[in-house]
Amino acid sequence: MESIVEALSIFAKERPDRIAVIADDEQITYSDLWKEVRGFAAFLRKQGFPKGSRITVKAGHSIWFAVACFGIHLSGNVHVPMEKTIGIEGIRNIAEQLDASLIISDIGVGEDGYFVPNSGDESAGGNTDNAGKRYLCINSSKVRDIARENYQDGLDFEFPTFDMTCDIMFTTGTTGKSKGVMESHRAVVAVSENVQYGADIPKDNIYLVPAPINHASALRKLYVSILTGTTVVLLDGFTDIKKFFAYIEKYHVTSILMPPAAVHMILMLAAKDLAKYSKQLHHIHTGSAAFPETDKEKLCEILPDTRLFFAYGSSEAGCVSMYDYSANRGLISCVGKPNKNADIFIVDENHNRIRSSRTEQGLIAISGGMVMQGYYNEPELTAGVLKDGVVYTNDIGYIDEDGYVYMLGRQGDVINLGGLKIAPTEVENVVLRFAGISECACFASEDRMGRVFPKLNVVMKKGCELDTAALKTHMAKHLEAFKIPKQIVIVEELPKTSNGKLDRKNLK
Repeated sequence: MESIVEALSIFAKERPDRIAVIADDEQITYSDLWKEVRGFAAFLRKQGFPKGSRITVKAGHSIWFAVACFGIHLSGNVHVPMEKTIGIEGIRNIAEQLDASLIISDIGVGEDGYFVPNSGDESAGGNTDNAGKRYLCINSSKVRDIARENYQDGLDFEFPTFDMTCDIMFTTGTTGKSKGVMESHRAVVAVSENVQYGADIPKDNIYLVPAPINHASALRKLYVSILTGTTVVLLDGFTDIKKFFAYIEKYHVTSILMPPAAVHMILMLAAKDLAKYSKQLHHIHTGSAAFPETDKEKLCEILPDTRLFFAYGSSEAGCVSMYDYSANRGLISCVGKPNKNADIFIVDENHNRIRSSRTEQGLIAISGGMVMQGYYNEPELTAGVLKDGVVYTNDIGYIDEDGYVYMLGRQGDVINLGGLKIAPTEVENVVLRFAGISECACFASEDRMGRVFPKLNVVMKKGCELDTAALKTHMAKHLEAFKIPKQIVIVEELPKTSNGKLDRKNLK
């Protein structure tokens, strides 16, 4: 099996009545999903696109998204998911950057079936005098109708092969320019297997995915669910907490993808509600950002029968390790051991392998079937990150004598005081254990003389006041003197990216 869509075809025969996807209180079986995927692939074939054409999809937490995604794969084309909140200009920019053959969107669809880049009005016609290429565009709400209309029993397709490009995922740009990460079908299958075996996905698993479906972590939960013949429940975020818990109850959810920011919010607002599902939940999967030790401990406390997995990886390399915190508590900054298809090692700044330890740290490097093909149309950027099948990260870390990998932070985030280095997450984990502090961020700042020093911004819990002297005394018990922030500032909130990560670039 060389693609996720091939797994879909297998389970359509083996488990035809098993529910594959649930969204908007609607559900579809493996058999019916496979029919609609074949129908949509047939439609794409009729358009005459050459194989490998890029098809952009404005994401949605709906069944049509799964039909479009796998239909694109089955037709031999490349799926390019875009933010649900993306506007007309953003769609046009991505379409131009990729020379897209088709746009699937709920905005900008002209009456003649072409994209209207100069108007945000959904009802605008397509016969405008726009410079440059005109893009064929279909309304996302029509995907399933198109699929049903074009389905033909007995119509044959060749499944994608390992080395064909499967998806182009745009990074969030938290560390610079947003880039199009090209993933092969080999990489998508390998990453899905990493999650499958890393979390020991049960055969009857029901995965709740309340994160942006165009983001790598969420999309991969759709993939791993299809790879394992289980069920995925798509939900549009955590803004409606009542709906979040209603879905857990109604669909007997057994696994949940929860980014660290969402875990923190649930622990603050609805910890008792989540605790009710300790025996029902097989595991909670989190990752993609720093995860405070205090939140890990609290989650394990309220969910003693649920496993907590912290995943480490990136858009460029996928999920490469998983740390079962429930079984191995107390390993601060640990991200587990390499997953099934991954090899992780430590290198110096010249990319030479080194023998690392807690006192001898380096940069994390990753190889395996799940690494990217490269950044789309960016050979120089690709060469700076990917060489001979190895992704070289900017993450500082080490591997201990038992084979556990530790990630201490990004190279650009580490505070350098004349050779003395401070990992912000180490300071933050200590600070979060101080009563009354809800969130915090440690970062490098400069005084008027240009001298670098560690600064700390803190967000207080409602009704709490900060005793700065007591906080410094607390930090002194757990940190070396040079790691204690010289300036502590109370702020109302910390800057966040669109997917809830701490935006360290905008800390002041």
